[in-house]
Amino acid sequence: MFGHHRGAGTSQPSDAQVEIHLELDLHEVEETVVAFLENPTDGSRHAMLAELDKLDAQIDLGDAYAASVVDSGIFGQTSKGSVLGETSSHSITEPVPGAVLQAQVALVRAAKNVVRARGADATALTELRAASDSLKALQDQPGDG
Repeated sequence: MFGHHRGAGTSQPSDAQVEIHLELDLHEVEETVVAFLENPTDGSRHAMLAELDKLDAQIDLGDAYAASVVDSGIFGQTSKGSVLGETSSHSITEPVPGAVLQAQVALVRAAKNVVRARGADATALTELRAASDSLKALQDQPGDG
């Protein structure tokens, strides 16, 4: 987002079109994960939980829009579903490399596991660190990913 994904200046065939608010929330989760991994306290875990809750709320908005008849084909509109997390027919999008999106999903899952374990599960922490490192490596690659 806004240069966050190197090589994301032009949309590639493997890019996913992600609604900008969803992508911003994903980025906020990434930041709180990094902060938690640097200093795994109850405060940083609660900050991570707050961002995960915010992300879930944004996902719920997208799900509600997708399930509604608003902007659906019955009214002559183009089909929904071309933008991940879209909340209207006029969603602003961010092209995100498919591999980065998959890594973001893995990071969110790992973060939720850590929150559920209250930060005390060594396996969950290891998985979160691995997911964070994997995402960072993808984002640091030059080119399309």
